[in-house]
Amino acid sequence: MKTKLRRFTAVLSAMLCMICCVLSAVPAFADDTVTKNDLSSVKWSIVSKSSDIPHFTDVYNYFSSTISKTDNYIAVYGKKSDGTSETNILYFDPTAIAYYSFTNNQFLFGSNFAYDSQRLLFQFDSSDNKTESVGYGGWDVTKPSGFTKPECKALINLNDYVQSTVKVYFHTKVYDFDNLENELEPPDPNAAPIPFTVDYSPSLKTGLVRKGTLVAPGASNDGQEVETNTIAVTVKITDAFLNASKPISGAYTYSYQFTCFVVPSEYKDSDIKTMSEHAIYTAAQDNLHYLYYENETLDVDDSFSSEPATGSDMVPVSEQWANATGVSNCFLLERDSNNTPLRNVTIDLHNIDFEKHKSDSYNIVVLGHIVRKSEYGWTAYPSFFKSDCSSLALESTKEYPMNFGSAEQPVINKNFYDYYSVISEDWSFKDYPKFEPHKVGGVTVGDSPLDFKRTAKGVQDYNMWEQGGTDNTLKPDDFDKYKEQKKLDENFGSVDFGLDSIKSVFDGSSDFFKFLTASIGILPTTFLTILIAFFVVMLSICVVKWVLK
Repeated sequence: MKTKLRRFTAVLSAMLCMICCVLSAVPAFADDTVTKNDLSSVKWSIVSKSSDIPHFTDVYNYFSSTISKTDNYIAVYGKKSDGTSETNILYFDPTAIAYYSFTNNQFLFGSNFAYDSQRLLFQFDSSDNKTESVGYGGWDVTKPSGFTKPECKALINLNDYVQSTVKVYFHTKVYDFDNLENELEPPDPNAAPIPFTVDYSPSLKTGLVRKGTLVAPGASNDGQEVETNTIAVTVKITDAFLNASKPISGAYTYSYQFTCFVVPSEYKDSDIKTMSEHAIYTAAQDNLHYLYYENETLDVDDSFSSEPATGSDMVPVSEQWANATGVSNCFLLERDSNNTPLRNVTIDLHNIDFEKHKSDSYNIVVLGHIVRKSEYGWTAYPSFFKSDCSSLALESTKEYPMNFGSAEQPVINKNFYDYYSVISEDWSFKDYPKFEPHKVGGVTVGDSPLDFKRTAKGVQDYNMWEQGGTDNTLKPDDFDKYKEQKKLDENFGSVDFGLDSIKSVFDGSSDFFKFLTASIGILPTTFLTILIAFFVVMLSICVVKWVLK
C-alpha cells in the first residue's frame, strides 16, 4: 500500500512539475503580440537629406573631428516658442545604440561609456543669427527592463521645440526605447502618408454572439439582456496626412470622401469592380449636397472633373458643376482647423439579406478618394463609382499641387493616395436578425455602390443657383431636358445670320448659308438619299402632268 502511495505521489509531482514548466513558458509567446511603434505617428517631420536641416553643414564642419570617428549621428532642427532655434547633431559612439522614446519624445543612447555620445549644437536668435556653439553629454534616465548597456542617457527632448518646426535626419540605426528589439525604420519622406484609419464596434471576428447578458459591475444596466443589431464603423483622418497636407498660404486643402459596403469574404481579395458587383450592403445618407452631371456622378479622372480648373485650363465656374441633393453613398471627412476629421457610419444588420447571400464570413470595405476644397466648397460627391468602375483602384497614389504657383514661389507637389481602401477582418455572427429592406430618406437603396446613380431629389446648375438660390432645383429627368435645351440655346439661340436681303440667303459666304450647309451635313446619308429621291419623283410627276396638259 505504501509503495502504491509513493508511486502515486511521484506521478503527481511529475505532472505538477510539467504544468509549471508549461506555464513558465507562456510569457515567451506574449512578445509576439506587442504592437510595434513606427515613426509614421510622430508629430515632427523626417527629411531625406542632411541639406534639409538648416545650418547642418556649419554644425557638422565645426564638430567634424568628433563626428567623423564613426559618422553615426541624428541631425535635429527646431524652433522654440520664443522664436529662437537650434541645429543639433546627436553623435553616437562606436559602442552606442541610438534610441527614440515615443513616451517622452526623446532621443537617447545606450553605451559602454557615459560621455562618448554627445549632443553638439548651434543656437540662433529669432533673427537666425548664431549666438552660441555648445556640446552636452546628456542626462541620466531610468533604464527599461532588458537594457544591456551599462550607460543610458537622454540627449535631447523634442518637446523643447514647437513640434511643427522640428526636422529630423537619420544617419544611424534607431531603436524603440519602449520595445528595445524594435528597429525603427525612418519612413520615406516622399511616400504618400496613410490617409485614414478604420475602427469597428464590436471588434470584428468570426462567430460573434448577438444576444447576451451585459456584465458591467456598478453600472445601472449591469445584468441586462442586450442584443447587437448594428456594426459601428469609425473612419478617422490620420495625423500623418494632416501634417503632410497642411495648406500652403491657404491655397489648397485636401481631405477624403469614402464609401462603405459589405462583401462576402470570397470577394475580399478582388478588384473594386468585382467587389462592387457582389456587394450585399452599401451605407447611405440623405440630404447631401453634391456635384451632378446627367445622372452620372462625376469622377476625378473624367473630363468633368471634381478638381476645379486652374491656370491655362481655367473655364467659367458655370461650366464646371451642377449641384444636387438626395441619397448618397459618399461620406465626407470634412476638415477644419479645430478637430481631426472623422465620420461614424452605422451598418444595420437588418438591412442585409443573409439568407440570400449566405457565406461563412463577410468583410467591410471602406474605399476612400481624395477631395480638394476650392473657393466653391468641398468637391464631394455621392459616389465616385460609374457603370464601369474597372479603372478604380484599391490603392493608387498621385501628385497634387499644394499651392497655385507664381514667379516667386513655384508649384509644390506632394504625393498622396488618390484611392485608399481598408478591408476589415473576416466576421460573422452565430445568428442574424430578420431582413428588412434598406431605406434612406424614404428611398429603397440597392446593395451595391453602383446602384446610386438616380437618387437625386433636386438638381441645379450654377445659373439656376444664381437666379434662385439653393431651392431653385429640378428633378433629374427635367434637369437633363433643361441642360439639353440650354445647350441648344447656347449654340443657336442668339446667332446673328446677317440676312439683309433674299440674295444673302444664297450667298455662299453668308453665316446663314454656312449654317444651312452644316445642318444638312449632319443629316444621315440614308435620309438625304430618300429626301432627294422624293423631290426628284415629285418633280418628274409635275413635269409629266404639265406636258400632258
